[in-house]
This record gives sequence, C-alpha cells and structure tokens, in this order.
Amino acid sequence: MVDVYGWRVAPARAPYSTSPFQLLGADMARILVVEDEPSILKLISQNLTLRGFDIEIATDGETGLTRAREGKYDLILLDLMLPVISGWEVLRELGNQGILDRVPVIVVTAAAREEDEKRARSLGARDYLVKPFYIKELLQCVSTALSSHNQAGRNKQEKPSRRSS
Repeated sequence: MVDVYGWRVAPARAPYSTSPFQLLGADMARILVVEDEPSILKLISQNLTLRGFDIEIATDGETGLTRAREGKYDLILLDLMLPVISGWEVLRELGNQGILDRVPVIVVTAAAREEDEKRARSLGARDYLVKPFYIKELLQCVSTALSSHNQAGRNKQEKPSRRSS
C-alpha cells in the first residue's frame, strides 16, 4: 500500500482472470513513475496497479533519479517539468549512467512542442506521451515499451558467445 498525497494506492487484481498485460509478463514488471502532479500520478498509478504492474513513485526529479539508480525497474515513466531536478536533467543523467541501455523511459509531459519530443528522443526516451492523454494511449505505450524491451533482452540471451581459441 502506497500513500500518495493522501490517497491510498494498492495493487489490485483486475476483475478478469488474465489481462493482455499479464500475458506479456506485466504482473512481474516494475515501473517507476516520476510525476509531481497528484491527479496525473493517481490516474497512472491506479490504472497500472489494476493491470498487475508493481509501481514505485517519485514526486520530484532528485528522488526519481535516486530510485532509478538504486532500483531494478522494467520501465520508467518520466514527467519533464519536475521540482528539485527537471525531467530533462533526469533523462540526461540516466543516459550518462547507462541506465537507458537497460531500462526504457516513456516521457509523459505537457510539453507538446515538436522540438521537445525530438530533444527527449535524442536524450534516449523510448516514447513521448503528451498530457492530457487517454489512458489507453498510456497503456499502449507501456505495452509496446515492455514488449520491445523484453524481446531485446531475449535476443541478448540467445546470442551465442564467441570464444577465441
């Protein structure tokens, strides 16, 4: 159970037995949500926990960066306009530290300019979702990012190692 701005957010099971996300292994996926807007944070957290994701929350850039460094996540959802350290700086640091090589980042932001999206992608963001958004758009981005991330991980494991004789 997580207390976020007075709301209790708890993992819950969907009213159906298996969701498409669980078929992708989402019930084991850990997602770090770095968002400072309480209503958006609640929307994202509740919808992802209802689909079996394990959610961790950071409400400022500094905490988000620290958690991303120290935790093991399958995906990071990152706002760009954050207190303490901006999302831009978080994204840059994640790239500098090699975290983006193993964890995809979806930027979720109100910055709707094309230049912002290009900049975010050049810094390593996997996807870019502009607020306000439909929850099904977010879920599609999450599903796509996790699917391609999981596929890339399987491909790395399947490559035979070359040993010199």
